[in-house]
Amino acid sequence: MCLRSFDSVDGIRPPRLGLNVRPPPFRLPALSDYSSLEAEFHDPFWEAEGPSAELPLLTSFLECFPGPSIEIGCGSGRLLLPLLAAGFEIEGIEPSADMLLLCSQKAAGAKPVLHHGTIEDFTASKAYAAAVIPAFTLQLTPDPALMLASIANILEPGGGLYLSVFRPEAELAGEIPSNQWYPDYETRLADGRIAAMETRYRLDRPKKLLHREHRYQLMDGDRRLLTEHLCQQTIRWFGNHELFQLIESAGFEIGRAFGEFDPDEAVRSSTKDKEHQIVTIQAALA
Repeated sequence: MCLRSFDSVDGIRPPRLGLNVRPPPFRLPALSDYSSLEAEFHDPFWEAEGPSAELPLLTSFLECFPGPSIEIGCGSGRLLLPLLAAGFEIEGIEPSADMLLLCSQKAAGAKPVLHHGTIEDFTASKAYAAAVIPAFTLQLTPDPALMLASIANILEPGGGLYLSVFRPEAELAGEIPSNQWYPDYETRLADGRIAAMETRYRLDRPKKLLHREHRYQLMDGDRRLLTEHLCQQTIRWFGNHELFQLIESAGFEIGRAFGEFDPDEAVRSSTKDKEHQIVTIQAALA
């Protein structure tokens, strides 16, 4: 079900220009660049989780906003390429050159339109009907408010916004000990080698920041280490009210909000409402 319908004026979709975007004084460093084994293992780890729960949601959302769209943080094309194959006119933007190379290699003859960089520095040549930020990408940006304002600036009037975020419930509840390495993911690759990742984290509760260190390891079939890659990642989490306010402050009107990728599990902005582990927002420029 679509949120609402938007008609262009005389068939013209002008860019929404002129937003005065000022970054706040506190900004996180962009710690994870998704290179080396971090990029190579991205898809095998996701595929081990089973079919994507977000792909059907993205499909139904984009059907409500016909026209060119863009995925923010498209990575290796895990979601972008199936959407292209389904007939959507969707482009991707991604700061990691390694991930874009993987996307191009997987695309075969699809020839996706890919942009190397961040949405904050992106100069659009068109106005987009919709932008999607799936797979918790909003939480990786140094400045979520600036990202949303930058997206609003390239959308046509009434353009759509889809995003998903998560709360690190296991870490917040202390189910995983902090400042200790623990096995996080492991899967066997098609060639018989083993891909593994260990994680160590610490929480900054006042700032709602989860700092992670990842140790990626490639092993042969007998578990002998071949190579490894160390990286860091900082994730910001949001309360419901904070998330709603962030989106609305960027000029969007929230049409639907639901938890755990279930459209029937409504999420409200009230601070007294249940804090879901996963929240999906579908909105449009007001």
